[in-house]
Order: sequence, then C-alpha cells, then structure tokens
Amino acid sequence: MAAPLVDNTGKPLTTEQIWAQVDWTNRASIQTTFPNYMRELLSFKKPPSKAVNIELFSMKTPFGDRYLLKDTDLILEANKRQALFGANATGKSLLFRNMNEGKIKDFPKHLLIHHCKEFEAHELGDTVLNTIVTAHPFRRVLFQCKAKLEEEMKAAEADADKLALLKENLGYIDFQLKTIGAYTTEERAQKMLRVLGFDDFGQKKLVSELSGGLRMRVALCVAFIIEPDLLLLDEPTNHLDFPSVLWLENRLRGYKSSFLVVSHDRELLQNVCTSVLLLEDQQIKYYNCGFKEFEKKKAAEDKKKYEEIEKFLQKNQNVDPSTFLGRQKHDKKQWLEQYQQKQIALQGKFTFPVATPLDNPEGKPSNEISLLRIENVTFAYPSKPDVFIFREPINFDVTCATRCGVMGPNGAGKSTMLKMLVKQNIPTTGSLYEHPNFVMAYFGQYSTHELDLTKTPAEWMGVQFPGELAGNLRQHLAKTSIVGTVQDTRMEALSFSQKSCIVFSKLTYRCPHLLILDEPTNFLDLESVDSLIAACNKYAGALLLVSHNRDFLKKCAKQYLSVVPGKFQLFDNMKDAERATYTFIAEMEEGGSVSAQDLVKKNAGGASLHPGNPSEKKEEQKAEDGIKVLSISGSGSAPAPVKKAAAPAAVGFAVGEKVEALWTDGKWYKAVIKKVIPETKYQVTYTEYGNTVNIEAKSIRKLAPAAAGAEKAAPQQAAKQGAPQQAQKAGGKK
Repeated sequence: MAAPLVDNTGKPLTTEQIWAQVDWTNRASIQTTFPNYMRELLSFKKPPSKAVNIELFSMKTPFGDRYLLKDTDLILEANKRQALFGANATGKSLLFRNMNEGKIKDFPKHLLIHHCKEFEAHELGDTVLNTIVTAHPFRRVLFQCKAKLEEEMKAAEADADKLALLKENLGYIDFQLKTIGAYTTEERAQKMLRVLGFDDFGQKKLVSELSGGLRMRVALCVAFIIEPDLLLLDEPTNHLDFPSVLWLENRLRGYKSSFLVVSHDRELLQNVCTSVLLLEDQQIKYYNCGFKEFEKKKAAEDKKKYEEIEKFLQKNQNVDPSTFLGRQKHDKKQWLEQYQQKQIALQGKFTFPVATPLDNPEGKPSNEISLLRIENVTFAYPSKPDVFIFREPINFDVTCATRCGVMGPNGAGKSTMLKMLVKQNIPTTGSLYEHPNFVMAYFGQYSTHELDLTKTPAEWMGVQFPGELAGNLRQHLAKTSIVGTVQDTRMEALSFSQKSCIVFSKLTYRCPHLLILDEPTNFLDLESVDSLIAACNKYAGALLLVSHNRDFLKKCAKQYLSVVPGKFQLFDNMKDAERATYTFIAEMEEGGSVSAQDLVKKNAGGASLHPGNPSEKKEEQKAEDGIKVLSISGSGSAPAPVKKAAAPAAVGFAVGEKVEALWTDGKWYKAVIKKVIPETKYQVTYTEYGNTVNIEAKSIRKLAPAAAGAEKAAPQQAAKQGAPQQAQKAGGKK
C-alpha cells in the first residue's frame, strides 16, 4: 500500500506542500502528486480485483447515536449493475457518502469512485463544458504535471542529464494521459453535451444558470466522462424529463464497470439492474436477480416471516424473558410490531381529511364547479419582456373533476404554468379567475426551501398551524413517516426525502380542493411513491400533476396536458399526449429507427435555447442561435417574434417530394418530405442545410418551377437572413 504523505508531526501534507517537494527528475516523487486511488493502484505488481468484500461491516449515524448497519457483509461484485434499496433512514445516502469519502475501513483504496448526485452550491461556478472536462481527478493532476515538466525542461536546457530525465518523465505523464483518454475528453464531452441538447452557446453557460433538470444532465455527463470503477447514482432521474430518462437507461445498460443506483423510478430499476442490495434490519441482503423479481421475492419473504413469527409468539406466550427463548421472543415481537407499523404507515401515508364544501350559487353538479381558470394568457418574465414562455394565448379550466397529468420536456413551461395558477408568476396578458372559497395546496420542485431548517418538524408544524394541539400535529407527522426522535431533530440534519415528507404533512393537514404536485416523487423512496400514488387515487379533489415518473402519471391522471412551445393540448390518454409531446414517439410507432442518443437532442428542453433579442448587436447573433427554432423551449426563453408569410391552403404531399417549407424568419426554403405524420403534419429536411423538423401542412408549399435556378445562390442568401443553416450545430440532422 502507498505510504501516506505526512509532515514531521504526522499531519497530512497540503496540496501546496506536496507540489513544493516534488523532484521532477524522479518518477516516484512525481507520483506523490497523483490522487490517492492512483497511488494505491500503482503499488500493485499486477492489476488488483475491483470487487469489494468486507466482513462484519458496521455503520453508525453521523451522530454516532445508533447503528444503521451492524456486523453485516458489504459485497460489491466487479462489473455488476446493482440497485441499492431500502426504506428512508436505513442509511443508503450515508453509505454512498462514506464510500465516496473513503470512510469505510478495509474498503479498497485503489478503486476510482464517483458519487453522482445533484450539484452543491460550491460546484455551480464554472461553465458547463469546463465542469465536465475538469471533473476527472487524475486528468487534472496529469496536465499540471505536464505543464510543470515542460517548464523545468526549458530551465534545464544546459543540463543534458537532467533534461533527459525530465524528458523521460514527460513521456511517462503523456502515456498516462493517453491511457485515460485525456486528450479526447473535451471532444467526448462536447459530443455528449450535444446529444443532451447543449450547443456551443449552451456549453458556455454557467451551471448556476441552468434549471434542475439541465444540471442533472451535466452531473450525468460528468459521471460518464470519468467512467469510475464504481459509479454511485443517488436518484439520477430527479428533475429529468422522459427523453433524458431513456437516454440514461441506455447509458447504464452499456456501462462497462460497476454501478450502484438508488432510485424511486421503478421502470429504471427494472430496465437496468441485474441484482439488488437490500438494507433492512441493520443488514445488507443480496438478491441476484432483476428488480421485478426481487419485489416478488421480498413480498413473499415478508409474508412468510410474518406468519412464522405469529406462530412462534402464539406458541411461546409465557416464557422467561431472561432465557434465550425469551430474548428470541422479544426480538421477534419487535420485528412484528415494526412490520405492522410500517404497513399501517404506508396505508395511512399522505391521506387527506374531508374538504369543506364549496359555495355553489349556480347549483352546478359538484364536478363541474370551476376552481381556477386562465383565459387568453401569455407569459414572459419581467426581466426578459421580449422572451415569451407562452407567446400564443393559452386557456385552461380546472374543475373539481380535473385529474390531469402535465407532460413536456424540461424548460417547456410546465412549472411556469403551475406557478401562474398559484400566483407566483403573473401573466403578461390575459386573465386568471378563481373560486372565492376554494383551498389549494401546491408542492413545487423546491418546496423544501420554505422549511426553517433551524426548527424541528414538530416546531415548524406548530408555526404553520397556530392553535392546533401539538399531539394532533405529531400524529399527522407520523403518517408521513416523520416519527419518534425525527420529529424533534433539527431539519438541517434530515434527508431530502424526510424534508419532502414534512412539506406533505403541511399540505395534507387540511384537505385542499385542488392539489398541485410538481415533481413530487423527487427524493421519496419507492415505497413512499407507491403510498403517494394510493393517496392520490383516494383523494377526492382536483389534481394537477407534473412528473417524469410515467407509472405515477398512468395510475393517477385521467387526462394529460402536453406543454411544448407553441402548443398547449389536452388529451384523454397518455399515449396520444406522449406522441404530441415527443417527436421520437411518432417516429418509433411509424417504424423509424430512433437512436437513444437522438432522444434528448430532438427534445432538448432548453439546454441551449437563448433569446434572439432584436436589441442585441449583430455580431452577437452567432450561428448557433438557430437552436431557438429546433429545440423545445427552455431556460426562460422562446423564439423572438417573426413576421409570418402567407401560407397557401394545405395540400397533400408525398414522401420524397421536393417542396418549399416555411422557416421562422417568415421565408420559404427548399426542403424534401421525409415522412407523413398523422393529423396533417410532415417531417421535412431543409435540403441546403440538413435540418430535419416536424411542421404543419400549411407551412409547406409546392416547389415553384422558377425556384430550381436559384438553388446555387440560396446558401449565401440564407446565411445572411438567419435561415435554417444557423441551427445545424443545435441538434438538427446533418
């Protein structure tokens, strides 16, 4: 094993102290600058195993007050796709953190480990591309070493012997750089980012400027660029839209090393994992099967154990507590009580009391009473008045019977619309009407930010509901799994999942007539998601639900609202809504070949979109501005106003037919029909520029005979006019 770097007093050396002591003519001295995992790896004469096998493993809470895991085995096979599963507060996130930070005794130190999770505040200051390119710890050090060696070589030109040693070490560093693919990192990062919807402009954005979904795309990019020996994925689908989740599934199925994933997305776990690690009863239990089979086995095991313990307790009702049999009875009785409490909690979790009756002077049927209604609404943020999220007026009526799932790519305006309904966003034009005495509850993606983390859950609920009996508030907290000492723990020490449950406690204490949930499954464990689905189905009021969890949408919604730029459509089934929302669905159904890498690019969700503000200087209107036409809207942006050319009456077109198609600058360009899409839509490719888009029939016209002679001049003219050529870098087909 590599010796630790310490000073004369035994204290670890700082990075600056290590670099100051390096002898650049000595390879071993240079290696002291390498990351710990690499120094450990170099100490082996032959490649070591990448498996983990630790016996009698124990782990306490961060406060050291109790065991989360005790005397169990921690086994991670090499090149294995594994799910880590367990209820809240069983130690999943802590286990990940301890692995990543090297806090587990006897854990192999030669493994490159990366913990993929949401970015923290100090990680948001760099650009998207730089964040990814500089993420690999060994690559960073190697380039520093290379620069230092080149500097030393210039200074040692007169010393042939020293120069030879420096040159030899530079060759060694160069070999290490090539081994990890360091010279192609930027190219690979750019390629991955383009697939994820980031054009050149988007790659230069600060990570802090991105939405939660786009930040998670960058975090996943970092993980797949590093390609660690052990990838730890903590709720990787949080904030991701449907195309991004499919892209992630594809990457994980092809991942060559090991990963361990915690997720509330059942479909993801079923599609990518080949084994499961269960954290339960302070033990890690191993299931060498897919997640679907694991759930069946686990349910059967619990039922069998429950029946066996009941028989045991009936048989041993009067035993001496001091005997071995008495201790067995105590342990089994405790397990039985916990199991029963868990089942009761899951059945009662997120339950709603009865709502107060609504005023109904018109005597309408209760399900027709309008709660909220928006009419002819457009929206642009005050800070960007020329950049619209909804330019075309939208209308939407929420009645008592509304149970609607809201679908759309990241940045398309789903959350913006919900915030208009709760008056956090004020419409630019149009009207908002609401019932005079209805009660609304809103859970946003960042609702946990409203918590006062210096207070305990019990204290905070007391502030929210002054005058309520403390016992009633505690009982309600327990329904959302905030039980025991957790109720009296400052919320700054609680997990994201626990904080989310506290917010739900507030929302469900008094029953709303309208419940708005914006990505409510983020940070909930899978059992809590199942419980929330059951509660939503029992809930009698109106429901608006935004979620990337398709299982959740299928089970809870009766209608589906598709929100994409320029379209705001309501459907009675999820399949039609998906087809209208994501272009690749129609392509797949029509037998087309759709690459998983194209899914996000074609539904970019704002990764690169930026406003084409007419007031900007002409030289700032770079070619990649075309993304605002091809991408799904995002980042608070929408296409700038354009003058519409008069379109002829819609006529039929055949696949392969040469036509002229309207571009958003109001001009017509030569194109070819690639595909006929139901409902009078066509997929066309602009012949001069290669961009492929889906457009309405009214935006296509027959190719004029005189136009053939103008083909040679078209590229030069179009470049000046902001034609489709601009969008080539932005994700259009080439």
